[in-house]
Amino acid sequence: MINLKLAALASRRAKRGATALEYALVLAFVAVAVLGALSVLGGNITSAITSVGSTVGTAVDSDFTSTPG
Repeated sequence: MINLKLAALASRRAKRGATALEYALVLAFVAVAVLGALSVLGGNITSAITSVGSTVGTAVDSDFTSTPG
């Protein structure tokens, strides 16, 4: 009877360990995918952020230099 309980406990621990390993593998895959996407799209993202910043800066500058009506 004790051996049966020990076997059940060992099985439960093994399943928990397998689940943790699966989550770690999924996390590693997602990290690799994000890094790959950033390396491919990095230049495009930088130019888009620069363009938005320039547009916002121009709009803010024009608001402060215009005369109140």
